Amino acid sequence: MRDFRYNRSELELLYKEVINDFDKDGWPPHFVRRDFFKSQYKDFQKTYEISPSIAIDLPSLFEFDDGINDKPMIVVLGQDSKSDQDSEQISLGTPYGLHHKGSREILGRTKLYFEMIVALLTLGYRVYLTDVYKVWVCDPNRPYYGVKLPRVDQEKFTSTLKVEILAMNPVALVTWGKESANSVKELDLNIQHLIFPHPSGAANGTWKKLMNQSPTHENKLAYWSSEISKVLSKSI
Repeated sequence: MRDFRYNRSELELLYKEVINDFDKDGWPPHFVRRDFFKSQYKDFQKTYEISPSIAIDLPSLFEFDDGINDKPMIVVLGQDSKSDQDSEQISLGTPYGLHHKGSREILGRTKLYFEMIVALLTLGYRVYLTDVYKVWVCDPNRPYYGVKLPRVDQEKFTSTLKVEILAMNPVALVTWGKESANSVKELDLNIQHLIFPHPSGAANGTWKKLMNQSPTHENKLAYWSSEISKVLSKSI
């Protein structure tokens, strides 16, 4: 995509840095220069340049190291990255922050996300995580709320997203939350689309109505595991 400026070796180095910091305590930050991304929409570029916080997530791939090389693929689609720390550089991460051991094992919210991913892996899938919008820009006037990307950038990201998803050749696409689900409705992917509420606490009301029980960590995970097993068992 023309709006991102990097080379292959730089991208490989970024992934290596993320992998090397996996076992470190807490959530070690990673950064890239601001000119890594440039909007072609001049007014938005001005906002981008004065924003106190920018965040980008790199796609990530999960699978069990079990010697099986022909696992079917599931794509899990997020909306965008977020950051609540001021920086002159771009905060770099992965969808749901699962590149940190602490995010998988300690932080309650993201621990649930990881356990939901593991449920897919246990069924025999690879899981590819990516975002609809590859860059998040903090509103300079409302920290830490994101500003809406101009339509020209939104359309570039969604057109690129379609190519990205099809390149993974998935048997199904999972979206968590209305925003992610709505983002792919017009892409004409012809891929099984599994729509779920976002796992975060913000969607607890929706989960409660869906499950007809308390939206605890345990209940969400049990419901998710049961439902995906029913639907996806036909895809293997």
